[in-house]
Amino acid sequence: MNGGEVVPLPNSQEQTRIRMSGPERREQLIRIGRDVFAERGFEAASIEEIAERAKITKPLVYEHFGGKEGLHAVIIDREVQDHVTRLRTSLEATGPRAALEQVVDAFLTYVEEEQDGVLVLARDAPSGHVVG
Repeated sequence: MNGGEVVPLPNSQEQTRIRMSGPERREQLIRIGRDVFAERGFEAASIEEIAERAKITKPLVYEHFGGKEGLHAVIIDREVQDHVTRLRTSLEATGPRAALEQVVDAFLTYVEEEQDGVLVLARDAPSGHVVG
């Protein structure tokens, strides 16, 4: 899609329509999807709820990610990448003890700061799929 997109809402109630570019909408859906997967887990999460929170229609979520599994995979990949980056950065310490202490600190900081990310990584994955 070029430029911003205005998406019709699924019901006739007057709601605010937000114009976003495709990349902005994708980032919004990733944030909202992360929240929903953290709250409900993969199986209980629904595209309907994600679309409703984003104030868009379900087909737009499918257009960006192909479905719930695609959105979940993107979120898992981002969480793993963020976590690995934090751990790698912590390994730049001099000496094995300092490196170990920094890795443990980086892990615990991630757990404390990114509780939704931890929930997404620790909860159920789509059946039949390997992620991360």
